[in-house]
Amino acid sequence: MSKQIYLFLFILIPLLVFECSKSPSPRVMVMDFIEAVNTADTASLEMYLDLERFTQEKVKELPDSIRAEVFSEVKEQLRQNFLGSGGTRLRWQNKMIVVNKEEIEGEHALVEVTFVDQKTGITEYTKARLYKKEDRWWIYYIKD
Repeated sequence: MSKQIYLFLFILIPLLVFECSKSPSPRVMVMDFIEAVNTADTASLEMYLDLERFTQEKVKELPDSIRAEVFSEVKEQLRQNFLGSGGTRLRWQNKMIVVNKEEIEGEHALVEVTFVDQKTGITEYTKARLYKKEDRWWIYYIKD
């Protein structure tokens, strides 16, 4: 009897340690991020979003000549959009948000997100972009 228990623990404990040490999947990270935005949870927001890299993605849309000049302004505006009465947060509150499938390729992932306006029924699709750093997924772009 004690050999069976020992064997059971010998097999079970390494599995539990492995499962506990795994970081959440990209899909779970996106769901948790959206929840952090909905609750205006600043501390949690920073656990999911790489704001520096997100800002780099946003300023790519601007002319080269002004990117460096407006970087810090854009970064702060993006941060504020996800908090309090920020534009993104308010827009998301009126929508049903469905986090769909994830696609993982090495250290990068895409997660499909569907936004359905609850009043008009208008549906928008986007893909959150994530990268893995030090065994952890970080969001570096989502349509705001």
